[in-house]
Amino acid sequence: MDLYLDEEVEAGDEIMDVVEAVLQDDDRFECERAQDGDMQFSFKGQWCEAVGYFSWREELPAMLFTVSYNITAEDERRGDAAQLIAMINENLWLGHFDLWADDGSIVFRHALPMIGRSEIAPGEIQSLLAAAMDAADRFWPAFDFLLKGGQTPEEAAFAALFETAGEA
Repeated sequence: MDLYLDEEVEAGDEIMDVVEAVLQDDDRFECERAQDGDMQFSFKGQWCEAVGYFSWREELPAMLFTVSYNITAEDERRGDAAQLIAMINENLWLGHFDLWADDGSIVFRHALPMIGRSEIAPGEIQSLLAAAMDAADRFWPAFDFLLKGGQTPEEAAFAALFETAGEA
């Protein structure tokens, strides 16, 4: 899909350089730039290890951000997983969970439109990474309760979305 823009922006390399710098400057991440220019990374959250990538799509133009948390819904639980994802997504302001149709992987995604600009701020990348890390720490247990613990989507969502006020 090509968007018809008044001004052609070719910023892929510079944008990916910013992504790489942000990842390299934060010791919570391991990262590597692939031959196709995508930036692959990994991090260890409270409950799981995650892998992800940033990909520049010049024809849009947009930055695609995807993180996989190494949790998969078997065929018989995909409907329940999709229901839980919908409940969780209602509470997210940045990014969303998705269920890959081919293998049932549960991923966290976000696309950052870059129309009309050729630069990205490090804070934008940091915000995406923070959202993915927070999503892993907050919602991975819900997927685990559903897919390994046999809970219903409602039970799993309640466990993840219930927040206490203060500390005991």
